[in-house]
Amino acid sequence: MASILVVEDDEDLSSTMVEWLVFNSHDAEAALTGEDGLARMCEKPFDVIILDWQLPGIAGIEVCRAYREQGGKTPVLMLTGRRDPTEKEACMKAGATEFLPKPFRLEQLSNQIQKVLELAGTK
Repeated sequence: MASILVVEDDEDLSSTMVEWLVFNSHDAEAALTGEDGLARMCEKPFDVIILDWQLPGIAGIEVCRAYREQGGKTPVLMLTGRRDPTEKEACMKAGATEFLPKPFRLEQLSNQIQKVLELAGTK
């Protein structure tokens, strides 16, 4: 079981991901803004952070960058619906561990979570 923070402003998608993660025996919680997500990342340890690129307030890529600059070590799985081929590179430069384009199937999300947990040596 992993502790996972989902930072996604689309409430339907956010709740679907949290429900899926809980169904798959993870402890999951959600934040709907970049500010709330960054605050939660810094106040509580998580095994994985799922972070959307486009968030109200602070963009996800800036949240990731700020988290890393503050010493955050938790693996970050960045989500985006944008199709620019340079986005994956930008995410990695900002400190993301992995990248998942939208739309995605929930099984793909689970596979990516497992991958980042393995990369981090958590599972």
